Amino acid sequence: MKIFQTSTAFYPSMGGAQLHWYTIGKMLAGRGHSVTGCGQWKDHRNRYLIDSTLKAPWGDDQYEAGPIQVHRYQPTALARAWMAPLLPLCMPLPELGYPLISRYFARKMEALPGKPDVVMNIRIGREHFSWASYHLAKKHGVPFVICPNYSPRMQSKVGQIVMRNFFRLLRKADGVVVFTPAERDEMIRLGVNPANILLIGVGPLLAEEWDEDAFRKDYGIRKKMVLFLGQKLEYKGFDTLIEAAPKVWEKHPETSFVFIGPHYPGTKEIFDKIDDPRIVDIPRIDAFDPIKVAALSAANVFALPSRQEGIGGVYIEAWALKKPVISCKIPFLTIRDGVDGVMIEQDAGILADKLTWFLDNPAEAERMGQAGFERVQGEYSWEKIVSDVEAFFQKLQDR
Repeated sequence: MKIFQTSTAFYPSMGGAQLHWYTIGKMLAGRGHSVTGCGQWKDHRNRYLIDSTLKAPWGDDQYEAGPIQVHRYQPTALARAWMAPLLPLCMPLPELGYPLISRYFARKMEALPGKPDVVMNIRIGREHFSWASYHLAKKHGVPFVICPNYSPRMQSKVGQIVMRNFFRLLRKADGVVVFTPAERDEMIRLGVNPANILLIGVGPLLAEEWDEDAFRKDYGIRKKMVLFLGQKLEYKGFDTLIEAAPKVWEKHPETSFVFIGPHYPGTKEIFDKIDDPRIVDIPRIDAFDPIKVAALSAANVFALPSRQEGIGGVYIEAWALKKPVISCKIPFLTIRDGVDGVMIEQDAGILADKLTWFLDNPAEAERMGQAGFERVQGEYSWEKIVSDVEAFFQKLQDR
């Protein structure tokens, strides 16, 4: 099977969606399928529309990501000039703002080698690349599959208006891949045919060997430790965790707070202003870096108080190391509140109270971590995930 996998941000760009689908693509290639990637950036950007148009990288190119040949297509200077007046329309009037931009990238994608059997889009950021992928699939007469990475803000009144054109694309898709039953129910509510939906999980991305003692020594980890693992963006709640630390220290002063993940404009400056060795800032690391597993192993609690997540693969990675997790109350997460973790509001006071409770009650923390670990063994096997995707693609191709 020839699979075209498209996404504005493609591995080695770091993020849960990028890493998840790169792993699936790599494993599909290992099973004998031909997987070709198509993206725009392989670094870290968060202004998705402008970074894909006016401030996109310059020049088309290609590179190898393991067994996947990735092609990058960027707008020319002339294209950026005519795209500029369309950008303000993309949010309030997406039906007018996106078509020319998406058609432009669709024509770029036509340069991809060969004819695909399936076009699979991973939506990251705005919808122009998703529509472009749809047009490419229709041109070749092959199934179009999309992973929407649906988030809670899409459910808001503003989100329902801004994303209405994208929701129309979901209804047009031959296949829609979701991560949780709640996300599947939301797709059905939006009008997606239930027969077109594939529900899969997310497997942990972890190195097989690590050295917890060396990690503790190298980073000066105290007796206890709280871990944040994710992009250092405001909605992820890293600043909320920083604010919660002093209250936790009132009862547990020998607790290190470790933050692992890439920086964005302004975030490094926040850490530079902190003069306390108990706050440990580790920049971007690769998905399979042993430091990540060592940090998970050393942690007493994993805390990612993010307002927007799909399934949240990092919580599953924490469970793989038998750690309890703290998340925000997001309907698409599979965390069982009070069983394998706790779900709270993104509030520093509430977060500090829950962290203190976990540190006060190690037996309960261990029980929740074990419950999460058992779920990883049963529900989040990579072999099962890839087999489900492979069978779904084959079914769509046959249909």
